[in-house]
Amino acid sequence: MEGYRRPALPRKVARQLRQEAGFGCARCGHPYVEYHHIIPWAKEQHFRPEDMIAVCSNCHVAISKLGRDTQREFKAKPYNIANGRAKGALEYDKSDLCFKIGGNWYEDTRVILRLCNTPLISCRLEQGQAMISVLMLDETLHQILVIEDNEITFRTDDLWDFEYAHNYVVARSAPRDLALLVDFRGDEATIEGKFQVGNQKVELGPDATTLPGGNMFIGNRMRGVGVAFQLQDENLTLPVRCRI
Repeated sequence: MEGYRRPALPRKVARQLRQEAGFGCARCGHPYVEYHHIIPWAKEQHFRPEDMIAVCSNCHVAISKLGRDTQREFKAKPYNIANGRAKGALEYDKSDLCFKIGGNWYEDTRVILRLCNTPLISCRLEQGQAMISVLMLDETLHQILVIEDNEITFRTDDLWDFEYAHNYVVARSAPRDLALLVDFRGDEATIEGKFQVGNQKVELGPDATTLPGGNMFIGNRMRGVGVAFQLQDENLTLPVRCRI
C-alpha cells in the first residue's frame, strides 16, 4: 500500500523479547538485536511476543529461512540464557579522553572513580582509540557488570533490562531504576549510573555527582588528574578486577 509504514514495535514487547533472550541474539548471543516475526508480518500483522524472537542482524536473514519449529527452538533455548551471561563490545570513534560523567567533565584523567585500590571507572588510550573500563558491584561486592577496555560482560540474571547499540548502552536493575548509561552518540561522551560502594552509593546523574554522605559535585572540569574521586573503606575487600 502506497505510503504505508509499519507501526513501531511497542517498547514493552521489545523489552520482553530482550529479557527472554538474555539481552542478546537468541541464536548467537550478540547484544545488538533486532526483532523478528516467527509468524511473518506479511502473513499476519501482529506484535505478539510469543510469535517473535530477538536476533542480531547477522542471524536475522538466516533464521528467517528456517522452519518455524526451528525458530521456536532458538526462542525456547536462547544462547545467552544457556550460558548465563551476555557479552558485547562498545564500538565508537573517539581519540581523546574527554568525558562527561555525572554532570562533570574529565579530560586526560585516567581514573575517574576508585574504591580503595580498585578503579570503578577508568579510561586510557590505545593506538589513538579511547578505551573505558567500568566495574559495577552490589552490596556484597558481587560483580554485576564489567566493562574492560570496551568489552562488556554481565550475568543475565543480574539485570532487569539491557539495551545496546555500538556506541550506546543502557542497563537497568529494575523498572525506572537506571544502573548504567553509556552514551557516545553525540559530541559529548556521557556516562551516568549508580555505583554501590559497600552499603552506600555514588550516584552519577545527568547534572551532578552525589558521593556517600550527600556531597555533590556539579559542573566541574578536571584535567590531567591522576584520580578524580578516591573512596576508602577499610572494611571492604574488593575482588580482583576481572571479567565476570
